[in-house]
Amino acid sequence: YHDRNAQYFKVLEDMGLRQVQLYEFSRLNLVFTLLSKRKLLWFVQTGLVDGWDDPRFPTVQGIVRRGLKIEALIQFILEQGASKNLNLMEWDKLWSINKRIIDPVCPRHTAVVAERRVLFTLTDGPDEPFVRMIPKHKKFEGAGEKATTFTKSIWLEEADASAISVGEEVTLMDWGNAIVKEITKDEEGRVTALSGVLNLQGSVKTTKLKLTWLPDTNELVNLTLTEFDYLITKKKLEDDDEVADFVNPNTKKETLALGDSNMRNLKCGDVIQLERKGYFRCDVPFVKSSKPIVLFSIPGGRAAK
Repeated sequence: YHDRNAQYFKVLEDMGLRQVQLYEFSRLNLVFTLLSKRKLLWFVQTGLVDGWDDPRFPTVQGIVRRGLKIEALIQFILEQGASKNLNLMEWDKLWSINKRIIDPVCPRHTAVVAERRVLFTLTDGPDEPFVRMIPKHKKFEGAGEKATTFTKSIWLEEADASAISVGEEVTLMDWGNAIVKEITKDEEGRVTALSGVLNLQGSVKTTKLKLTWLPDTNELVNLTLTEFDYLITKKKLEDDDEVADFVNPNTKKETLALGDSNMRNLKCGDVIQLERKGYFRCDVPFVKSSKPIVLFSIPGGRAAK
């Protein structure tokens, strides 16, 4: 564009128009990212992505569908300034800005990975389930409240259950402490069940493990937690590189999980935090029990994807 400046000014002069000041800046390049429309079209035509709004695409529609707020994008661009230097930016900074925007306001929910989940029976737990209203965000009243059901048996993730020792006191988030009395394992040594008692007077400061959990009820919703990776395996493609030689074969990972019943009210585009898992954007809301809610993982800025 710089080479045409003289021509541009000459046209203005010949037409009797006022002269203007031109500001030049370099293109913003991002690691592991293609910005060429021709190369992006190749991904669409080969079916490697769902379309131009695919969450792995560096289009505005794509990154917004992944969970980026337009406010974060504008702030990121303004912070770059009009530099003429060639640059290759990491995604981390953009997603860190996004996190600062969504974290103070997004509601908190709970999910447990469905595979090999472990039932924790509290022998002195409530004989009848009861419901308590608690804030969706402890520091932001505007997020509203959610109904949390407390039951005698609760679900834990296998990874959490495997980290517990007999006699250990743990904290059940939004409930209180509990002491594990018995651990049942299968022939392969995997934890299959836990038994224990509540210790609601115990201090959360004395426990090493703070665990998310879900009640053992039929009100839980099915979830598909979707994580994305870069479309290419090379930080920056050179002019003579063939895109097909650097296609990442594993760019999408789906995990089936169970979520709290309040997530039935999520709408497409809602951003939430699954406690101890990260931030997610709802792409497909609840329709019926047999169809999972689809949540897209939003990078937090530490290891941007």
